[in-house]
Parts: sequence; C-alpha cells; structure tokens
Amino acid sequence: MAKKHSQSKKNKKKQQKKEQINQINRTQNAIHTAKKEQEQNTVSETTISLNIEEKAENLNVSADTIQKNTAKTFDIKTFLAHHRHGTAIAATLVVTASVGVFATASYLHAQSQLQASKHRLEEMEKANQVLSNQAAKLEDENAKYSQSLEEIQKKTIQLENKMTKLENTKQNLADELNSMKEADTAEADTYLSILNESPAEELAFTNVVTTSYNKTDSLANHLNKLDVQLDETGISFGNVAEDVTVTLAAQSNIPQGFPVNGIVTTEFNPDGDPSVSDGRVHKGMDISTRHQVVPISATAAGTVITSEYHSGYGNYVCIDHGNGYVTLYAHNSENLVSVGDSVKKGDTIAMAGSTGMSTGIHCHYEIHMNGISVNPRDFM
Repeated sequence: MAKKHSQSKKNKKKQQKKEQINQINRTQNAIHTAKKEQEQNTVSETTISLNIEEKAENLNVSADTIQKNTAKTFDIKTFLAHHRHGTAIAATLVVTASVGVFATASYLHAQSQLQASKHRLEEMEKANQVLSNQAAKLEDENAKYSQSLEEIQKKTIQLENKMTKLENTKQNLADELNSMKEADTAEADTYLSILNESPAEELAFTNVVTTSYNKTDSLANHLNKLDVQLDETGISFGNVAEDVTVTLAAQSNIPQGFPVNGIVTTEFNPDGDPSVSDGRVHKGMDISTRHQVVPISATAAGTVITSEYHSGYGNYVCIDHGNGYVTLYAHNSENLVSVGDSVKKGDTIAMAGSTGMSTGIHCHYEIHMNGISVNPRDFM
C-alpha cells in the first residue's frame, strides 16, 4: 500500500514536471514567434534588443539569464523558481512585439506621407519652373512687341512724310499738266491718266491674326509693303515729272495761244490775198481789245531782244524763244520789259494801245520761224 502511494506521488511529480516542460516550450515558442513577427515587420534587431534589455532591466532579469533559462530545461527547480519571471518576460516580449508592430506601422505610414509630400513638392517645383519659363517668354515677347511698336511708329511717320511729299508732287504735276492740257497738248492727257491711275493692289490686313505680337508683325509687313509701293510710285512720279519737265521745256518756248483777250479784226495775209480780211499784205494778226487798255502776255518763254518805239509798229516788243521762234507785240501803249529780260509764258510784257500806224487800241501779233512769218492761227 505504501509502495502504491509512493508510485502515485512519483507519477504526480512526473506529470507536474511534464507540464512545466510544456510551459517552458510554450514560452520559448512565444519568444520565437515574437522575434519572427519583429523580423517580418522590418523592425531592426538593435531596436528590439534594446527594448528587450530595457524591459528585462525593469524586471531585474538580465538577457543572459533569460537565454540560460531558455536553454537549460534540465534544472526543474531553478525553472520553477523563476517560472513566474519567465511568464512575465514572455508577456513582456509579446507586448514589446505589439508595440514594435505598431511603431513600424506608424513609421511606414509617416514614411508614405513623407514620400507623398516630397512627390507633391517636386510637382509644384516643376509647375513653378514651367510658370517661370512662361513668364520669361512673355517678357521676351513683350520686349519684342514694344520694339515692334516703336519701329512701326517710326515707319508710319516716314510713310506719312513720303505720302505727303508724293501728294505735293502729284498736285504740282497735275497743275502743270492741266496747263499743258489748256494748250491742247496730247502728252497732257497721257500723263494725267498715269497720275489718276489707282493702285493695282489694295493693301488689306489678313484675318489670320491671333496674338498682339502677330498683329504687330503683320502690320510691320504691310507697312514695308506700302513703303515699297510708295517708292515705286515715287519713281513713277519722278519719271512723269522728268517727262513733263522735258515736255514743258520743249512746249513752253513754243508760242501758244493769244497774247490778249479780244477779237481778231485782221487775219494773217502775207501775200495780200483780197479774199482775206481787207486784202492788204499783213504779216501778223490784229486782236482788238474793244478800246480797252489791257495787259499783253508773252505766248512763250524766252528772252527780250527788242523793246523800243518804231514809226510803223509804235511801241513794240520782240522775244526770242531760243528754238527759231521769235514773237512780236506792237502798237503798245507801254512796254514793261527791257532788252535782256527773261520772261516765262504768261508774263505781262506790255499794255495794249494804239501807237504808231494804228486806227484803234489793239495788239498786232506776229510769229517768225527762222526769220519767216508764219500764221499765228496755227499756234492757237
């Protein structure tokens, strides 16, 4: 009976030892699991060791003791003496692992936010760089735009001056051509038609204009085109003016028109044709002023070669026109020019009268071509 009781006691102790060993194994598994979770959550080994040492110090248990107690499973008494401490350490390790996992999650979350902020900052810097480039481009365009405006203003002033000059030239030419037309010259109509021609192409701004800078560029191009056209017009006017000058020079010293306003009373009759006027020999034309003393004008430009009194002509004036033509104006009441004077067509050279062999106030007008009397009617 005593032997059975002793055997039962041994079995009970053996069972308790077995349970203690199982408890140690569970503790070791918990420690191993905690370490494995810490490794999976990318918690550094150094941080975990420091946390374990700090907790172990708070519990007055060193890391060496923990490792020895973990390794030595033979000393049951020693293990039982420290069983409560082992349990506490296991719990501490579990808590530490949980804290590590939370800290790791917080760190990863903060790291993710930091990366997102860094990415946003980079995007903002890129956007800012784009805006800076656009601002620099706008400043450059504004500078070019301002410079273009200044050039356009200068160009506009130059074109206005050119247009004014050309308009004045055109007006002067028109006046001269009109005087030529009054003299029934064929060239006058031709030159007037040239001056009155419209431009072959009208200047028009294109509708495809998108920006202020493009507008100024388009305006500058059209102003340059207008400048070229004005230059071409100026050359054309210059050619016309040169032709008119030459024509006028040739025409101005050719007698043209009447020297006075009046009525022809005696026609040109160098041969004494009885069917002409009074039938007497008459180498000129008598123009009655109806008893009025009126100015006598030169019918062409030239130089005065005679200004004197003659018994037959009375006061008379002769003008040499330098091209073989000489005109004579007689019976004047007064001569107003002297020998050597240069006169232009239309200048007043004398006053009509009835001096010399005359029966009334009139102008006796003769034209000589290379010394031969010609009919003034051919020059009217």
